[in-house]
Amino acid sequence: MTSASLHFTQPQSNLRERAKTLLQAHGSGLSVAKDASVALRVLFDLAASPETAHDALALLHELQVHQVELDLQNEELQTSRSELEATCERQQLLHDASACAQLVLDDKGCVLECNALALQHLNASSTFCVGKSLTHWVAKADVQRTQTWLDLALQNKPAASLGLVLRVPARDGRHVVAAVRVNPLAAGVLLAWVDAPPPSV
Repeated sequence: MTSASLHFTQPQSNLRERAKTLLQAHGSGLSVAKDASVALRVLFDLAASPETAHDALALLHELQVHQVELDLQNEELQTSRSELEATCERQQLLHDASACAQLVLDDKGCVLECNALALQHLNASSTFCVGKSLTHWVAKADVQRTQTWLDLALQNKPAASLGLVLRVPARDGRHVVAAVRVNPLAAGVLLAWVDAPPPSV
């Protein structure tokens, strides 16, 4: 689904024609809600007078058409919302099914999002990870070069992959090869890693 499909699929003129068709189908049986405003009640009173009936009924019909137009627009919005939610769910499933661990970091290097594999590698929950700096998991000796590496990515400068040792609670350090790119959607970077290949014997 493209972003274009999030807009109303029916032109405004089509909505108006559909609204009129619905009103004609209901005929004079289309009633006003019980909590109708004072203005509507005045219109009904005017419609009862021969001198003002024509104009009042024409205006009332116009209001009814507008009300049905709003209902149709609401249906379109609900459909667009359902499509958007389904798209977000699919993207999250793809994110979690990725073959590499992935983090979204803000411009200070703190975690905004993480996929399922990243949580597994870090042996932590998303609640624990979100808001923490990436350097929380990096060996102290590697913090400075990791920060420099992230700063280059934030400046949208090419940054080579980086070998890191992640400090994981209750586990030995995890050797990974990480790559980073500037986030195209917001301030910050996208970071991904895979396990480093074992040293050749």
